[in-house]
Amino acid sequence: MTKTSATRRPDERQQWLPVAALFTALAPAAVWCGRATSYLPGFPPGFVLFYALPLAMVAFTWIPPRTDAQRRRRIALGSTGCLLAFLYPHVLLVAWLTLWAFSGG
Repeated sequence: MTKTSATRRPDERQQWLPVAALFTALAPAAVWCGRATSYLPGFPPGFVLFYALPLAMVAFTWIPPRTDAQRRRRIALGSTGCLLAFLYPHVLLVAWLTLWAFSGG
């Protein structure tokens, strides 16, 4: 009787390229939608650097996963990166309004 392995070899797994490409396409769209739907008039050029973290999270999804746990983590990481890219202007606006309200503005 032969014993079958519970995990497939990496070469037998599904290709990872479509998932990483999807997150790569969604990240700039999330940045654009987040900026378009926020009430902020515009960003000073330095604020663009804050998008480095969400975009780095999306870039991390290009590393092919070796296990199913890594696959789930990379999908969660790419999803979180896209969500942060979308919500960043909104969080910035709420933080600015909160600071303004507490400063007696």
